[in-house]
Amino acid sequence: MSDLLCLATIALAGLTQASLQLSFGALILLYHASMGRHRRKRTRFLAKSYIWGVGTVSFLMICCLAFLIDTIMGGALSILGLLILVGTLCAIAFVMWGLYFRGTGTELWIPRNLSRYVSRRARNTNDNLEAFSLGMLSNFLEMPLSIVLSLVAANAMITMSSQWQVLAALLFAALSIAPLIYLKITIKTGHNALEIQKWRQKNKKFLKNIASSSFLTLALFIIAFWVVK
Repeated sequence: MSDLLCLATIALAGLTQASLQLSFGALILLYHASMGRHRRKRTRFLAKSYIWGVGTVSFLMICCLAFLIDTIMGGALSILGLLILVGTLCAIAFVMWGLYFRGTGTELWIPRNLSRYVSRRARNTNDNLEAFSLGMLSNFLEMPLSIVLSLVAANAMITMSSQWQVLAALLFAALSIAPLIYLKITIKTGHNALEIQKWRQKNKKFLKNIASSSFLTLALFIIAFWVVK
């Protein structure tokens, strides 16, 4: 596989992960709660630490999975392995269409006790280490959906030239946190967290369809460029 194709695959996987909503929703809660307790500058530092936590997990996950795939498989996944990934991506897409959001709000599919825990921690985070840990936690909790994306990206990464592999992992992490960075910029330029949450509430069907379609698009991309070649 060419390095360009591998980078395109990793970029698409990163953008698909960016469409997931748990980390984004927790950051909105963090902003909303922190604005009432801290100065604006302090809130910005908390948000930055949170985003670093999310990005760190994404970076480490793709690196660890690339190492495991290379060690266990002796190289990139076989056609059968790729087809398993494609099937998993399609299954997740169809499940998300029906089950991603729970009820009439923007509460997600994760167990209620975990959802309440994340919400409670987001509302009570007071220092940078807590915010960083919350970012890592929110990323970990979405692993049932996102780990297949990390597998796709990791498999592409190990087929690249060695000098591009770290850059590829950084690209995946950067794209996965792009909506969080956009949220931070949006709030910094004068919008507030409540406005953004109301927009999410109003457009949650659109957000769900974007996420589901992204999974299907990635599956079709793998079939077209990795399986049928």
